[in-house]
Amino acid sequence: MRNLLLISLSAWLLASCSPLRDFPENDAHPLFDTEKTSRYRLLIRVKQAEITGIMVLKYTAGEWRGSLMNEFGVKTFDWVASKGKCRLQNVLPFLDKWYIRRTIASDLTFLLGDAGRGKPVKGKSLEPFPDGGFLLKNEKRHIEYLFQPVEK
Repeated sequence: MRNLLLISLSAWLLASCSPLRDFPENDAHPLFDTEKTSRYRLLIRVKQAEITGIMVLKYTAGEWRGSLMNEFGVKTFDWVASKGKCRLQNVLPFLDKWYIRRTIASDLTFLLGDAGRGKPVKGKSLEPFPDGGFLLKNEKRHIEYLFQPVEK
């Protein structure tokens, strides 16, 4: 009886696990050009503060890579996104908290994966603008990411 309970519990847990979403490699991303480096002015707004800077991102070898730096060239953080996950690296100390890292990584994963492909995710939304910019909102954490393209 005990073994049957363990087997059924294990089967239920395995069935409830969702598969890892992958970023499509061959599909063109609707927001970003996968053939060249993209540059955006980025404003991250929360209730208590704002962070501004330049976000540079590029798609190479099946993964997205990017950096956010302020207007003076001080790097805020780097990130790498592949296989449906995003990792932040070289994070400034005032942002280097597990909950901040996890929230930003989750929002970037949404932006690079589900957002541009019309797949809804609870608590997150994307609003494109005619000039090529867009607004990403994390309603649960009350964070807004305003991306505006930088002209070369």
